[in-house]
Amino acid sequence: MSSCPRPIDPIDAEALAAGAEPVLAPDAASHAAQCTSCRERVESAGRFAASLEESFPWEGPLPDLAEQVIRVRAFSRRERRDFALWRGAAALAVGAFLAGLLLLTLPVLTGREQADLGLAGAAPLLALLHSVVRSITQGAGAAVPSLEVLAQSLRQQPVLGLSALALLVPVLLGLRWAVARARQ
Repeated sequence: MSSCPRPIDPIDAEALAAGAEPVLAPDAASHAAQCTSCRERVESAGRFAASLEESFPWEGPLPDLAEQVIRVRAFSRRERRDFALWRGAAALAVGAFLAGLLLLTLPVLTGREQADLGLAGAAPLLALLHSVVRSITQGAGAAVPSLEVLAQSLRQQPVLGLSALALLVPVLLGLRWAVARARQ
């Protein structure tokens, strides 16, 4: 058990051990300099980081790192229509369809086995439907408490509430424009 009345957070201990600024308590460095148990925490975090660096040495970035980065930008309209982008997914879908069709048309399968295969194919769809219904009901159940917390925070920060209302003006104008455009 620590003898310190205000022990520093492990995140701050790791930051101080790495020579960085503390994240949670700005005075963590001066506190660790005066408190022996907190200084021991910082030293322990430093020893742990050093042991991790010895166990898993850094070899630098991979040469083809740019090709492995996850795509952040949405696909453009031209990219979505490009078959080269979807060739692998399309081939997989066609192959799965043909394999299923072949299984259903084989004369070796009886009518009951074919029905069982159909039910096995429907099981993922039922699971998806169940998860969608469950997420909608959980979202609806969390909406009321979320709105209450939002209303309470906006009552405490009226400037924030007024700025949020001011930001709704462009949204409403855009919605009005979209509805007028859809009617044409």
